[in-house]
Amino acid sequence: MVDKSKLQGDLWVRMMWAPKEGGGIQDRPIALVGDRRRWRMGLIPTILGFLVVIALAVIRAPLLLLILPMAISVAGARYTTGGQAGYYEVREDGSLGDFLGRRTPLGLSEMRRTKP
Repeated sequence: MVDKSKLQGDLWVRMMWAPKEGGGIQDRPIALVGDRRRWRMGLIPTILGFLVVIALAVIRAPLLLLILPMAISVAGARYTTGGQAGYYEVREDGSLGDFLGRRTPLGLSEMRRTKP
């Protein structure tokens, strides 16, 4: 388990996986960590871009005009997954260990999901 008092700033644990008995590729728990500040800041352009796309579609604007709000939505969504967000190993003391990256690490399917 991750000790929430040892997390930095606005980080929060979204999901956790623990190794199954009998071993496997991964011998330490893995946590998927999110960054609240980036989530909030990235959600604003994502939602606004989506709403503008809908409004332009309702008024039957040319398809070329849909590109800019769609690009804004994609940029906002990519911003939310940046920063310190990603997969981390969990140390014995409950703090975050090595950063494993933003993509799903190998061997995660062989672990059991636990509550954060």
